[in-house]
This record gives sequence, C-alpha cells and structure tokens, in this order.
Amino acid sequence: MCGVLPPGLSYQQRKKFLFDAKYYVWEEPFLYKLCGDGIYRRYLPKYEVLSVLHHYHASTYGEHFGPNKMITKVLQVGFYLPMLFRDTRKFVMTCDRC
Repeated sequence: MCGVLPPGLSYQQRKKFLFDAKYYVWEEPFLYKLCGDGIYRRYLPKYEVLSVLHHYHASTYGEHFGPNKMITKVLQVGFYLPMLFRDTRKFVMTCDRC
C-alpha cells in the first residue's frame, strides 16, 4: 500500500475504501481479488471481458454453454468480473446460434 488515498473522499468513503482494499492485491500488471471462497481471482478489465466470454461460449472449445455453466467455467479458471452474471447473460442472449 502506498499510503495515498484518492482525493475528495468523505470520512465514510475513506473508511469503506480502506476496508475494501484488504481484499485486493496488485501484482504488476494484474489486480487480484480475494473472493468469499478464499481464492484469489484475477480481475479482468473491461476490454478483456468479451474475449473471455467468447472463448468460453462460441469458440471451438466453447460448445455454446448457457450462462450458468459459463459463469462456473470463468470462476473455475480464476477470473473475477464485477458484473459477471449480468455480462454473461447478456452475451448468451446475443448469440445467434443459441
């Protein structure tokens, strides 16, 4: 921790920020989050989300799984997405083949 907080935070926001910070680890160039099951998962930036979802759904290995199976596979591999459930369901709904 570098000891520098984002500017303009209220007391409650600073408190929440410091509380949440203990669940994250930064190892250049990746950010990891300690999830509820005790496993550190790599945080995926927005620009990587679609490629990962495509890999587990529509690629030659994907087999066009439904949203629940895709969510399970993404978590098993060790990725973390803040909006995993919403993004996965939206991705499956836009698949023409499914």
